[in-house]
Parts: sequence; structure tokens; C-alpha cells
Amino acid sequence: MGASAARFLAQRGHCVTVHEQFPLGHARGSSHGRSRIVRRAYPDPFWTACMNEAYPMWAELEAESGERLVDECGLLYFGARDGERIRSMIAGLSDLGVPNEVLAATEVGRVLPELRLGSEEVGVFTPEAGWVAADWALAATLRLAERHGAQFRTAAQVDLDSLRRDHDAVVVAPGPWIREFVAVPVTVTLQTFGYVEAQVGGPVWIDDENLTYGFPSDATGLKIGVHPPGPAIDPNDSSREPQSEAVEIIRDQARLRFGVLDPKVVDARGCLYTWTADEDFLLGRIGDGVFFASACSGHGFKLAPWVGRLLADFVEATDAPERHPRFAFTPETG
Repeated sequence: MGASAARFLAQRGHCVTVHEQFPLGHARGSSHGRSRIVRRAYPDPFWTACMNEAYPMWAELEAESGERLVDECGLLYFGARDGERIRSMIAGLSDLGVPNEVLAATEVGRVLPELRLGSEEVGVFTPEAGWVAADWALAATLRLAERHGAQFRTAAQVDLDSLRRDHDAVVVAPGPWIREFVAVPVTVTLQTFGYVEAQVGGPVWIDDENLTYGFPSDATGLKIGVHPPGPAIDPNDSSREPQSEAVEIIRDQARLRFGVLDPKVVDARGCLYTWTADEDFLLGRIGDGVFFASACSGHGFKLAPWVGRLLADFVEATDAPERHPRFAFTPETG
């Protein structure tokens, strides 16, 4: 989010300095790694509407950087035909005119042959989805910001008072470290993903039953992640061992949904989510000219360019957090 805000502000001619507590491209936060899902489809039509604006911004980033960052392989969201999230997603996609196809259990093989569904389950396929090369996208965003004059201060320890004194406006987007700057109601959790030694092609996918998600196999294998909250963790704790319970969920998913007889999980890792209770984002201000974003909850990466543009608009006073009531949050002061 911070890198995207820096990119837009620098492009608009502002003098931008980025303060980062670690080396650029580090693996301590929530934006690193090889892949993140990007999609227009959400069970909540509100987010589908947001993605109507956010999704094309990935193509814009590719065009400006001259790099291919997105593999648009589509998304298959599957689960019980009468499930609340499935029904809401189908209705929202239809209302908003997002291309989609509802596939019966006997039809999903056309897009994901290895997938096993029960007779009362369906898959909702949306072609405008896929995965972002997360590390490349972050690097491209930083390069674009630098190209337009942004300067970087790494290994930087800063406080809001000094930032206020030295800058006309400040954007605070520290991911899991947000509570060190703003009193926001978030919880940081340790999430687990891993690679199963199996080759599965097709689209990215999300299982509505247990909210696991996955990607087409690469050289390491089939990447599967576990979305429901893991244990709470201090983001300053560098020991992020994957959770054994989550690794078992990954094995079960590979076996039950993709027919892998003896799933072997390799390269299992822990990563960080910064959750709000309803998985919405929090945007707000701390006095004049200081804006913050806590835009994670496990699904923030796909909206990073969109949130970055919002933050840039806040700085220029062409928009304001209060105009986005679902996100607007006013921290207590004392």
C-alpha cells in the first residue's frame, strides 16, 4: 500500500520520501513471496464493485513497468450450490456484469480436470482473475516511484512527530506494524501456506467449505494456503514456523479435492495477516495531513494499487477517508 501511494504521488510531481524499517523487498511483512491471487469475484458484491476499479490497475502497472506481472488464468470458486457465499457471489457477479460461468460438478473438469466436487457442489468460474507475481509487482512499483523521483530511507526508525515536522503530508502504511503508530482494532496472525508435490494446472481456486486457496503448480509444486485465522503473533517475532495443524489441512485438501494419494508438503512457510473483525480495511487520518491505511485482512494485496491511489488522493485533498464510510476509522486520541 505504501509503495503504491509513493508511486502515484511521485508520478503526480510530489517530492516523496519513503521510510522503510527493513531493506526493500524484505520478507518480514505481508507483500513478499512469489504469488498472490487477483480476482474480480467476491461473495460480497461490495468488494466485487471495488475490484471493478482495482482490477484494471494491474494491467496499467504492467504497461507502465513494461513487465508481465499477472497470469490471468481465471478463478474457480467452488462449494455447496446453496451456500450463502456461493449464492451471494453469483448474484453480485450478475448484477455488476462481471463475466462468469456456473459449472455443475460434472462440468468443472473443463477448467480444472483434477478437482473433485460432490454432486451438490458447483464451481463459479470467472476468467478475469489469476495470480500476481508479488515480488516482481512490488519491485516494479518501487522502481516506478523511484523513476519519478521518490527517495528511499531504509533501516529507518521514525515517529509521527518527526515526520509531521519534516513533511507537508504523511502516509502511514506499515502493514502488521500499524498499531505502533495508530490505535486500530486489528489482530496480526500467523498464516501457513505450502507446496504439495503434485502437478495441477488450470485456474487459481478457492474452496468455500474451508476457505483454503491454491494456484496452478509451478516447479516446486501445488501451492495451497489456509485463509482462516491462525494464532496471534507479534510482527517483531521473526520465528514464523508454519503451523502443523495448517499443514495437515493442506495435505487433506490435496488428497480430498485433487486426488493426491500421499501428499508431501514441501517449503511450508508462515506469513502474516493483519485482520479486522469483519475483514474490511481501515482508512483514516491522524490530525491534519497525516493519513493511515490498514488494508490487509488476507485479501489486501490485490487492491494495493487502488488503495495507493486513494491515499494519494487523500494527500491532494481530492478525496477523503470520510467519503468511504465502510473503511473510515477515527482513532481515539488522548
